[in-house]
Formats: sequence, structure tokens, C-alpha cells
Amino acid sequence: MAAVQNLDMFMSDPLAYFDQSITRMHMISRPELEELQRQALRIRVAEHIDGIEMVRNLAARIGITEVSEFDDVVPLFFAHTAFKSYPAALIDQGRFDLMTMWLDKHTPYDLSGVDTEGCEGIDAWIDRLDEQTPLEVITSSGTTGTISIIPKDRQGASYTMRVWRNFIFQSFGREPTHEELYPEVDVIWPNFAAGKLGHLRLAAMLKREFTGGDESRFHALYSGSISTDLMFLASKMRAAASRGELDRLEIDPKLLARKDELIEMETRRPREMAAFFERMSQELAGKRIFMTSAYSLLYDLAASGLERGLRKVFAPNSAILTGGGMKGVVLPENFMDVIRDFLGVEEIQEGYGMSEIGAFHWGCREKKYHVQPYVVPFLLDPETSAPLPRKGRQTGRAAFYDILNRSHWGGIISGDEITIDWDTPCPCGLQSVAIEHEIMRYSEKEGVEDDRITCNATVEVHDEALNFMKAFEG
Repeated sequence: MAAVQNLDMFMSDPLAYFDQSITRMHMISRPELEELQRQALRIRVAEHIDGIEMVRNLAARIGITEVSEFDDVVPLFFAHTAFKSYPAALIDQGRFDLMTMWLDKHTPYDLSGVDTEGCEGIDAWIDRLDEQTPLEVITSSGTTGTISIIPKDRQGASYTMRVWRNFIFQSFGREPTHEELYPEVDVIWPNFAAGKLGHLRLAAMLKREFTGGDESRFHALYSGSISTDLMFLASKMRAAASRGELDRLEIDPKLLARKDELIEMETRRPREMAAFFERMSQELAGKRIFMTSAYSLLYDLAASGLERGLRKVFAPNSAILTGGGMKGVVLPENFMDVIRDFLGVEEIQEGYGMSEIGAFHWGCREKKYHVQPYVVPFLLDPETSAPLPRKGRQTGRAAFYDILNRSHWGGIISGDEITIDWDTPCPCGLQSVAIEHEIMRYSEKEGVEDDRITCNATVEVHDEALNFMKAFEG
């Protein structure tokens, strides 16, 4: 019974399982961890085959009833594009009843009772889901022309931020102190204070988990919320423009009327960002802060600050988190030194993650990303999506199964090429599987607009989208 209880704790509260220690989380022996993961994977997959219609249908079609080894689950993996498989016409025409039916097939939560009457946009629809279900749906920015809509839940989102707090403020190699477990810092948030985009959902949790609940210590660039409907408009216009079809784009007139609002907002943003950071540099000078942003933005702010003679602005033990790739931006080789010089911090933390699962993998001093113990990493052949051997140094398409994820299917194939050395321990001393620092999007490497992923779920998801279009047309 004790072993079962421990397995339950590992699956639901890994921080408690490892006594809140990030060192213990990443020092567990590989054989012991893999046995835990196998048992947990077997249970979670069975739960989701039973509870998530899309997974159940796919499992039935390919004849999977259970998994016993890691590679057994790979045929059930979804491409990361699965959460944008809905027909966009449903949003254009305000058919949020059908959008709810589509989302219902991706989560074990029952969404059949959600009232969508009167919803006039994505924001209003997600607000209804927030109010009437355990979900806290997140969206992507839609850089490819369609936004992802991912049915995450409040419980999982809150837990993710607890994990962040532990990894950002603890140090590997020793037991955590009370100050590290319950930090209170000023949070600089160079963004909107609210929104449905994945990273904007973090704002409310950062206020609670990082400031001790003191909202005066949360400093946002904009106090309001960014409209998901405007992001949807921007994504459609961007995709149509890239195809030379902007003049043929059909958009809800109410949404199109807000186009100028979007253009004005983007025009103002660089100027307001610079003014915001200059103010933060003065008001919070010498204080311990937390801030997270992309490499390119941090570099631009740092380079501008150094030009004005500002150096070592914040307390050395401030916590700065960055990552997310370069997004096509080319920075000088010493860009991290420039950022450190301006901010005055001893180290800048890097991390790697994806919106479709909840886990975030933290960088060590060797600049490798150590995979969280509740996530099973996979490397797949980029052409066939077949699993590559879990031995030696392998490079392939990244895929993950997030055991902690309960609100939607946790097996996702990404658009990233990564490298893992399964056999050689990381020189930093941690025992966990480590992803090498250089990560590239396949779309950038191959020069194509969209990731081409071969997996069983691709057909399943496409068929579901066609079925929904038929329901819409009927």
C-alpha cells in the first residue's frame, strides 16, 4: 500500500514526493525514476483513454488498450497542431456551441452544460468556460495563422507556478531554505497584466506566488488585458498576407472594425516599453526582482540601458528567466553578458517548454535543460515519427509525455529538433535526462511554413475537424 501511495503522490504532487527539493527531484537514480515513470504512465494513459474522446477513438482505431513500455504510447501522440484543428469558420460565425463540443473531445472534464448563448468572441467564450468549468483555457498568439486553444485547468496551472517558484529561487546541491520556498520579490512584467494567451495567464499566479500576495509589488507594462479576438484577427491577417490573399479575407465586421486598435497598440508598444523600463530601473534600483522575457527583448532593453549609462540596476540575487528561442532574431555572441551587465544579476536562468504541456525544463550551469522527473522525453524520427533508441547520443524531433497533466492528453510531438545523450551524465552532476542547449524549429531548418508531422493522430484530428465543419454547414 505504501508504494501505491507514493506512486499516487508522484503523479499528483511531485514536489511533495521529493520533499520540495529540486536537488532531490533531479538526483534520483535513472533506473528508479524510469520504473516510477512506467507505472505512472500506465495509469495516466488508461485514465485518458477512458476519459478523453479523441484519445479513446484513436486508441480504438489502432488497437491500443494499455501501455507497458515507454515506446508503446508513441502511436497515441498528438502533433502540437492538434489544438488548432478546429474549423476557423466556427469562430468567424460565432458558433461557440460547436467550439465547446470540439474542445469537449480534448478534455476529461464535461463541457456539455456550458452556456455559450450570446458569446460574441473568443474572450467571451473562454470567460464562460472559466466561470462554468474547472478549466483555465489558454491560447497561442497564432503566428502560423491559427491560434491554439488548449484546455488547461486552474489546478494544474497553479501547481505549475509552484514548480516555477521552487526552481527559480532554489539552488541545486543543497536543501532549500524557508526564504527560497516562500520568496517575496518585486515582479517586473513587461506585458499586459491579463489575457488568455498562455504566458499572460501566469500574471495572476505570479502576484500570488512571488510577491506574498502584495499586488503593489507586481509591476506590469499595461494594467489591462490583451484581447484574444484581436490576436485571432492578427493571425488571420498575417497568414493571408503571406499568401497574397489579404483582399480575399473574410472577417467578422465587428472584429475588423478593431483593426486600427491593433495597429495603434503595436505602434505604441516599443516607445511605452522603453519608458516602462526606465521607470522600473529608477523605482526598483537595488531591489530584488523577478522578471521573465524572451532573449531578444532582454537584450534590447539591456543595450538601451547601457547606452544611457545604467549598469547593475537590480540586486545581484534577483531572478531572471529567459528562453523561448530567438524567433529568427540574430543577436551578438555576447548578448547574455550584455544582459547581465545591465541587470546586475549573478546568473540568468534559462528554460525550455511548450504550451501544450505544463512542464518547464530548467537549464543547468552546463547550459543543458534537465527534463522534469514527471515528464517522459522521446526523440522521434523526423520523417516517420518512429521512436529513436533511448541510448547513445541521438538527435530527432522532440516529443514528451507529461504525467502530471490531467486536463488534456499529455503526449505531444513538438516542432523542435533536439539532442539528448542518454548514456553520458551531465557534467553538472544532476542525474536527470538533459536536452542539449541548441534547439531548432524544424520549420526554420527546412524552410517550410508548417511542421510536417507524421503520426496516427493527424488523421484522427483532421477527420474531427471535417465532421465539425459538416455540423456547422448543416
